[in-house]
Amino acid sequence: MPSSPQINLNQREYSSPSKTSKFRRALSRLAWLPLVPAMLFGSASSQAQTVTADFAYRSGSTPAIPSGLLGVGGSGNWFSQPAAVNTITSAGLSETRFWILLQQVYATPTPDFGVLDAQLKSISAEGLHPIGVIMNTPPSLGSNACSAPSDVTKWGQMTAAVVAHINQNFPGVVQDYEIWNEPELATSLCVSDPTARLNTYVSMFASAASAMHAQAQADGQTIHTGGPVISQMSQASTWLPALLNNPSTAPYVDFVSFHLYLTGQTDINNGMTWPGLYADTQSSTQGLIHFYKVIEPLVRAGKQPNAASTPIYLSEYNSNWAFAVDHLRNDPTYGPLWNSLAITDFLNVVYNGATAVPSRLVYFNAIGNYFCLLGQWDADMDCNTSRTDPYPQLYAFQLFASPNYLNLQAGGHMAASVTPASTTSGLSATAFYNDAADNVVIINPTSTSYNAVAVTLANPGLTSVTGTSYLLNSDNSQISTESAVLTPVSGGYSATVAVPAYSTVAVSMTGSPAPAPAPAPAPSPAPAPTPAATTAVLNVTPTRGTAPLVVSIDSSASQGNIVGRTIKLGDGTWVNMTPTTGHTYTTPGTYTVQLTVKDQSGKIMTANGVVTVTAAPAPAPAPSPAPAPAPAPAPAPAPAPAPAPVAPVPVLNVTPKSGTHPLVVSIDASASQNGGSPITGETISFGDGTWVNMTPTTTHTYTKAGTYTIQLTLKNRAGLSATASNVVTVN
Repeated sequence: MPSSPQINLNQREYSSPSKTSKFRRALSRLAWLPLVPAMLFGSASSQAQTVTADFAYRSGSTPAIPSGLLGVGGSGNWFSQPAAVNTITSAGLSETRFWILLQQVYATPTPDFGVLDAQLKSISAEGLHPIGVIMNTPPSLGSNACSAPSDVTKWGQMTAAVVAHINQNFPGVVQDYEIWNEPELATSLCVSDPTARLNTYVSMFASAASAMHAQAQADGQTIHTGGPVISQMSQASTWLPALLNNPSTAPYVDFVSFHLYLTGQTDINNGMTWPGLYADTQSSTQGLIHFYKVIEPLVRAGKQPNAASTPIYLSEYNSNWAFAVDHLRNDPTYGPLWNSLAITDFLNVVYNGATAVPSRLVYFNAIGNYFCLLGQWDADMDCNTSRTDPYPQLYAFQLFASPNYLNLQAGGHMAASVTPASTTSGLSATAFYNDAADNVVIINPTSTSYNAVAVTLANPGLTSVTGTSYLLNSDNSQISTESAVLTPVSGGYSATVAVPAYSTVAVSMTGSPAPAPAPAPAPSPAPAPTPAATTAVLNVTPTRGTAPLVVSIDSSASQGNIVGRTIKLGDGTWVNMTPTTGHTYTTPGTYTVQLTVKDQSGKIMTANGVVTVTAAPAPAPAPSPAPAPAPAPAPAPAPAPAPAPVAPVPVLNVTPKSGTHPLVVSIDASASQNGGSPITGETISFGDGTWVNMTPTTTHTYTKAGTYTIQLTLKNRAGLSATASNVVTVN
């Protein structure tokens, strides 16, 4: 692995997402046949076109747009020229993403932070806010950079040491950390079996994220850890639940991240044109909004703290993943047009069933062959790195993000509604407001120019207004600005603007805040008291007794602004966001009950309690009966007693039971019997601190030599439990 982190730019060459079939893409292009003449021969139209946005009096009740939404990968670490970085940050792009390569830091037993420090000095000097990607396995833990670590615990300790170094030398610079990059790909995390690869990643995340949070807490710093950073959307329904529902990982998932590339090399080879790319982008089955709506419900259904509002990062995206000239990505007409459309679509997810917009959109990439915002502007438009000219798509980001234009980077709120929003033909639009203005953005993806589009800004919440319009297209590549005439209409204002072919037009309205026509507000409540310091308090009663033992568990005395709470019950079960609960221990043993709480700043505190369960004593023998009295009339026969409950019968088959690491083991409990009562609990513990619930068959990868006891525990509705175990020896 060369020392320069720039070589990771080429990683996407061997970790590209899978694509849909040629047949499916052919169908998507057939839908465009009626539009081909219009695309080939530009036209102008006086047909009435209208765009209406309702700003709901700027009430603050509409979906929020987080500050720092837009970013670009590689700023400040792929290149270090301050002037070039300043070009990007001046466009409003202060968010970035960079690699933290453990293979490089730990190339020898003595860590070398030289390259990392140089990157962070540049990032810090330019005022960038990075996502740090924890990546690679060092030579001491694997044969190559993509190997599964032979010792996951030690790998996690290395990640914590990196956090400690950054916190000490660059405090506050790196707060967001992704763990690995596209681990679902066998070329990124080199484990051949897909299930074993997933299990390996979950164990790596658990080890690293817990250690990193503990280190940050000790340093008095706040960090956020996230994943799974996948790029294959077909794997989302497997990988996200595995990360978000596992008690070893869920408490440490502060954000969920993924990558999205709509097209690839095959599309380039087939001569992809703008109609095809536009059809893919807006597709209801493979477009940008569709894939975000695949991800968000999985996040909201997770058991991580604050699942209803967990941030979702799209930490890499572009129109095409291939390292090749595609004649669209960097084109002066279609480059800015596609990026304006993409930002519009991602904002408009809230009009299509999503509960929130993404928290981060990171374009791939700042600079590098074929992918860039800066490069040599020439006939090839292949991002030649010999120059750092602004590329066409940079201006789409500048229009949305810069405080000189729409200032989306400062955050704000979506309009209550916009019509039309994201469409599959004709104009698309989005609308949002921030402290500076009410904004409407219109995208014209067609070859038809509309000379007079009526734009209505309803319920604006502003008075004494001033209008400005912005135009971005190949003829106005650096954004033209002119005044917009705003005409008062019932409930708001109207402006008429021209929207040329293949253009982005924005109407921005500034003014003085006006109160919404609403009833007088209720009296302000007294100021809230200062929240107490975060503490974890766990009360368990009783702490010992005979099986079955019913235990009451109470964490309600814990203090602080708690947003996440997990109680592990010590027998493979757990509850989330439940301050008080009860639990029955049916098997003798010693159980550690652990409470983990997390506050709004990311601080994590824990508390433990121990429960000892003993076997019930054998019943005393019944006394000998007294002599029977004289016989009496025989009573009616009593009904036969109900059969006694029967415990389940666990059957555990494990193959192979020995081998060299990494050893993939198949585990099958499907032949187990329920004892005549339905199974209500099934846990397979792998003997290395990980486990699965209610999964009769599974596989597990052991990456470290040792002897592991795999234990199957069954519980049926009658309340009876039984266990079976097998031993696996890993050399």
